[in-house]
Amino acid sequence: MTSLFAERRIVSVVIFLLAVGLVLSTFGLEFADLGGAFSPMFFPRIILFILLGLAVLNVGIDMLAVRVAQPIEVLPVSVIAVAFLAYVLLLVPLGYFLSSTGVGAIILFAVGLRNPLQVVLVPAAASGALVGLFNHVLKMPLPTSPFFWWI
Repeated sequence: MTSLFAERRIVSVVIFLLAVGLVLSTFGLEFADLGGAFSPMFFPRIILFILLGLAVLNVGIDMLAVRVAQPIEVLPVSVIAVAFLAYVLLLVPLGYFLSSTGVGAIILFAVGLRNPLQVVLVPAAASGALVGLFNHVLKMPLPTSPFFWWI
């Protein structure tokens, strides 16, 4: 029998709990009453529900899979969990681009990527593409930065 507390299982449960927390954080936010489809949380909530579904599948697969016991590395999981908590708290004050780029860089560093160009460029490009898509194409503004009006 395998240990219930294998690292992979713990990580999958933490990701599931983070997804639940992020989905719950989208409810109860006050925006102009333009209807559900026009709310700034409409598309992010869809993405978060997809993330939640994938997290449920991941937990199920990890709980059923037979794993060999390995030592648990708590630090990367803890760093990612704290980064997500900070992301939720800093999203509105810092804006989407800065907070998303920061959390992306922290996650990449926590999982072992050490190339500084990749750690900064990949999250910045992904965040910039989403800002461009939502703010300028879909006309559904994401939280803006207090330092840069165009992002």
